[in-house]
Amino acid sequence: MQKRLLKVAIATALTVAFAAPAFANPFSDVPAKHWAYAAVNKLAQAGVVDGYGDGTFRGDKTITRYEMAQIVAKAMNKDLNSDQKAIVDKLAKEYAVELNNLGVKVEGMQNQIDNMVKFSGDARVRYYNADNVDNSTDKDSTEYRVRLGATAKVNDTTSLYARITSGSASIGAQNADASIDNAYATTKILGLSTKIGRQDYSLGQGMLAGAGSVAIINGVSVSEGNFMAVGGKETNGTSMVNTYGAQYNFKFATAPISLAYLNQDKKDFYAAGTSFNLFPGFKVAGEYAKNETDNAKAYQVKASLGKTGLSVAYKDVERGAVPFDSALNLKSSGGILGDFRSVAEATGKAKGMEYEYNADLAKNTNLNLLYQDIKDAGKNVRATVNVKF
Repeated sequence: MQKRLLKVAIATALTVAFAAPAFANPFSDVPAKHWAYAAVNKLAQAGVVDGYGDGTFRGDKTITRYEMAQIVAKAMNKDLNSDQKAIVDKLAKEYAVELNNLGVKVEGMQNQIDNMVKFSGDARVRYYNADNVDNSTDKDSTEYRVRLGATAKVNDTTSLYARITSGSASIGAQNADASIDNAYATTKILGLSTKIGRQDYSLGQGMLAGAGSVAIINGVSVSEGNFMAVGGKETNGTSMVNTYGAQYNFKFATAPISLAYLNQDKKDFYAAGTSFNLFPGFKVAGEYAKNETDNAKAYQVKASLGKTGLSVAYKDVERGAVPFDSALNLKSSGGILGDFRSVAEATGKAKGMEYEYNADLAKNTNLNLLYQDIKDAGKNVRATVNVKF
């Protein structure tokens, strides 16, 4: 069979006997006496083949894989008998990549795609400027970070995840270490969603862990509904310490409430937070934290102005009230000393205002601007551009 008749040959091989009445010749270059006329006629009326805008079929033209994929995609949407479906299924598998690019899901192929390793990540550039605790000099730091994560599905209940992180060092440094900062398995144990390994975690609105400050633990976390618990070891900035905690979320009237507990290095921390719409377009959130062991307290109140991306907050923190992985710790590798937690640790207390602006610059690209004015300790500026991919 000649290659130039490939389109007609494949159309004939489909032999999709669509129930359709005879109608006028759809293509000027396929005469009624042509051996493939009947097949082409039926396929055209069934909407499987369209031909070209000038009314021709061009059966002597070599077909592309994408053109064939379009034909197969249309055939897949038709009512077929078992023999016809077997032929179309074979063609669908052959042209699965092209069909996937066209947005057509192929039975079987979609499961293969879902089971493949999937990659995701983010890259950010961040600039800091902060006054020292003694307010004598300024500190500047420009940092970058790139993270790449991979998820591999094992079965319907189990998957593996690993993330490589590079950067978080001042630009201009000769080397930026790369490390695996996440490596864990997710599965079901006794009906609980369980993560085992090195993983991020967050508690409440972030005064105890996460939510703006990366908190990573080597251990196990379990969750079910509104409850989450985590335990293992993590760094407190200088050494690995035993850490375990839990969180429970519920609603009081229409306001969400979060209660969190953290034991880190034999110290007990508690936190309670809520948020609600004071009136349309004006959201208020607040969190209270306490180090029960050292009898130290901290709280923050934050108001967000609708969809403007603007927010203003007041924070009051005593020495020891929040742990190292609190969101109150900016954790700049450039040696920033002026954030709320470091000021409280150095002077005994830190309080002041924080102003923030968030905006999506483009799809998956976010800008965050943070300004802190800490009483008797100086001012901080942080600008971050983060891109997800």
